Order: sequence, then C-alpha cells, then structure tokens
Amino acid sequence: MKRLLPLFLTLALRALAQSTLGVEPPVLLKEAKPGEVLTQTLQVYNVGTRPVRVRVSLGDWTYDPMGKIQFLPAGTLKESASAWATFAPAEFLLEAKQGRPLTYTLSLPSNATPGTHWGVLFLESEDPNPPPGVPLATFRVRMAHVFYVNVPPLQTAGRITGIVPSAPQTPQDPYRFAVQYQNTGNTAQKLSGRFEVRDSAGRKAAQVEVEEVVVLPGQVRILPVSLVGPLPAGSYTALVILNYGDPSKDVAADLPFTLRAPLTAPPAPPTPEGEKGGSP
Repeated sequence: MKRLLPLFLTLALRALAQSTLGVEPPVLLKEAKPGEVLTQTLQVYNVGTRPVRVRVSLGDWTYDPMGKIQFLPAGTLKESASAWATFAPAEFLLEAKQGRPLTYTLSLPSNATPGTHWGVLFLESEDPNPPPGVPLATFRVRMAHVFYVNVPPLQTAGRITGIVPSAPQTPQDPYRFAVQYQNTGNTAQKLSGRFEVRDSAGRKAAQVEVEEVVVLPGQVRILPVSLVGPLPAGSYTALVILNYGDPSKDVAADLPFTLRAPLTAPPAPPTPEGEKGGSP
C-alpha cells in the first residue's frame, strides 16, 4: 500500500488552498487489527510573519464520480475512521516562524470491519489580531492531515462498467470518451492504465495514457479520455486496459465506434513571445 502514498498526498494537497500553515506529514497510511491503538504525532508549522490561532477538528471526505472532493461531518461515512480519533490540544497559538507537535490517537473498535477506513484532521488558523478594517475571514485558512487505516483481510477487485463516447463536432475537436470504473473491493486503489484505438485489421492506431487516480472502496470514478488526431475516418475499436494495483491482473473493456470524419492533429503550441522562426 505504500505505492498509494504519493496519490493520497496529492489528493490531500489539491483539496485545500495553500496557506502559511503547514503540517508534517500531510498523510498517514497504516495497517491495524480490530482493537489496536495507533498514536501519531504531527508537526504543525506557522511559516508566516504573524502569529496564528489554530483550531483542530475532525471530518470525513469523499468525492463524486468526477473526482470532486466533498467534505462531510465526522462519522458520516460508514468507512469513517474519524470516529476512532481523539486529539490534543484542540486549540493553540503559534507564533511567527514557529512550530509545535500535535498528537492524535486512533482506537480501533473490536468490531472494526475489514477494508480501508479514512478521515481527515483539519487545522484552521486565523490571525488573533488582524489589521483594523480587514475582515477576519480574510485571515482564516485551512490545512489538513488525511489518515487511512487498512483493516485486514483486504480484498482488491474492480471492473469497468461502461465506455461512453462523445463524437467531435469539428475535425479539430477531440473524440471524447468517459470510462466508468467501479472499485468492487474493500480497499483504496491506485488506478492506472491506457486507452487504445484499434483499426478494422486489429492494428493499434492510437494510444492515450489514463491518468492515475485513487478510487475508494465501493466508489465509482469517471475517467475522461480525449482522443486527438491525426486519425483517418473509419471503423475502430476502443480498448481500455486498467490496473488497480495487482501486478498480475488487469481489467479491460472494448467499444466499437465509427469516425465519420478524420481527426486532425492538434495545433502546434504558440511560439513564445520574443522568439522568431528562421535564421537569426
């Protein structure tokens, strides 16, 4: 599961705005059995030039099929690990350029269900003495520490449930596809793969890499694919091959489609200002 850490980290950082408040580590991934207790100490930093008051709280998070993050009250999700968490202190003052530790404990219940459980520890800061005339909300920022707990036994499985095509309106437009994938296992997955286009003779005419994403257990993700030219008109088959972390097993699906007009190559990027073609 260590291979998932970079993606979990990206997910945590994309979800929240940058600020003068920092937390290390921003993500935790552990494995534990029912009844075990995990203790983690974070370092919280104020890298700004003014003191900040930091308030700590717990929450849940999930995403819609397109990957848009949604934050929820703690304990909302059945897979929530936030209900297992306690922390101290709940509020503290950080002077400029200073840091301090923050400890939290995850106490797994004896009946914890197998699979991935997750939650988020929010750290919201505000300037205790904002300049006169400036709204206090201007100085409120929020960072997060995301934590995941894998409770064995873990089951990894998934399937492609559909490929939806969207034909281009003009030859300059890409041919768009929406690949729908469902995580049917009980653990979070790192999903990656490729989208191939085969001609009527079975030869590969084009290939597009599918961007790596994290898929939570039981969740559905829509993976957008944009196919660009040059590609002549004709009959083709779209072939999607995905891997959810098991090096010995892929999932695949195909869809015949017809390109009624050729796809042109994408336009060349504009020449940077100040550069000219030809001899100097």
